[in-house]
Amino acid sequence: MNQQPGKLGIREFVSIAILMVGAKATEDTPAVLFRQVQNAAWMIPLLSAGIFFIPLFLLIKTMSLYQDKDLFSVIKKLFGKYLGFIVCLFIFIISSFAVSYDTRTYTNIIRSFYFTTTPNLIIYVILMVICAYGAKKGLQHVGSVSYLIIFYALLSLYIALGISTQQSNIQSMFPIWGPGQLEIIKLSSQNITIFADFFILTMVIPYVTSNKVFKKGTWIAFVYVSIQISVATLIFICMFDASLAGYAYPFHIAIRFISLGDYIPNVEIIFFIIWIMTAFIRFTAFLYINALMFGQLFKIKDFEYLIPSLTTIYLLIGIIPESPIDITLVLKPLIQNLAGPMFAVISITLWLVAQLKGEFKHAKNKNSM
Repeated sequence: MNQQPGKLGIREFVSIAILMVGAKATEDTPAVLFRQVQNAAWMIPLLSAGIFFIPLFLLIKTMSLYQDKDLFSVIKKLFGKYLGFIVCLFIFIISSFAVSYDTRTYTNIIRSFYFTTTPNLIIYVILMVICAYGAKKGLQHVGSVSYLIIFYALLSLYIALGISTQQSNIQSMFPIWGPGQLEIIKLSSQNITIFADFFILTMVIPYVTSNKVFKKGTWIAFVYVSIQISVATLIFICMFDASLAGYAYPFHIAIRFISLGDYIPNVEIIFFIIWIMTAFIRFTAFLYINALMFGQLFKIKDFEYLIPSLTTIYLLIGIIPESPIDITLVLKPLIQNLAGPMFAVISITLWLVAQLKGEFKHAKNKNSM
């Protein structure tokens, strides 16, 4: 299949999706899940994926009615000009705060484990400047780089998790149901925000070669990352047991246990280099998508010029919290508890409105002609 110039093929799109969502296995997500349901934390990604499957399926089905239309265009068409604008503005605000707090989380990780004497602000500025530069290059460049590094990113993760199993105890996963089955199901529905990025990714449909490629790539990445986050969480549970609740970033603690003898004692720096490259890709994609959202909201055609300004705003928002605890325990949970359920409601509502307006019947009749 010949790829259209300037558009993402399935390899590039899947690479971006995996790097964006799968990276949650290497930040504070496993520890946050463990604090909620203890030993059963590894089940949450799988159950949350099962719950989010329905709204995501309905959203993709609705988006397939409008060839080469992004999420905001479909929302405005189905909800109307004014209500559509309000819904789109809400999505943009939620996504903006998520980018601000996630980039601050990565800044905290870098300073805590690798550059302990460098001020947070310096690290944060460098991170955001690099991501803004990458976003200015365009989504096609982001997809190409993602495809180039996806193999090394996944290989380094497998090696780190594989070596970590040598110091794990399988008994740590018991009692397998943690606080109870009902509590697990309840918290699984609250943690569907883990996969909320797939909702945001519908903004890039016009930049993918076809709706079929987008649909296939989304499901490949969706299934893969749900398993990856679950397996990573299970390994961290078996490795750290109850102490996992006190570790903010278990992946970076785990790689410090890795050693190749006296000659190469600091192997974690190798994993850090690959990890930081995936972080650049993740936030570069987010900055581009958020700039695209802003451009759609206010009808700005050359939205790429907005990227430096939006990056500066996100940086200013991200430096407001004084400590990492404020991010992990207060601000990010607010966004997580709101984003996932609201995105799911919007997805289902879009499908219902399309049904009531007869859009599916119209599309079926059009295809049969």
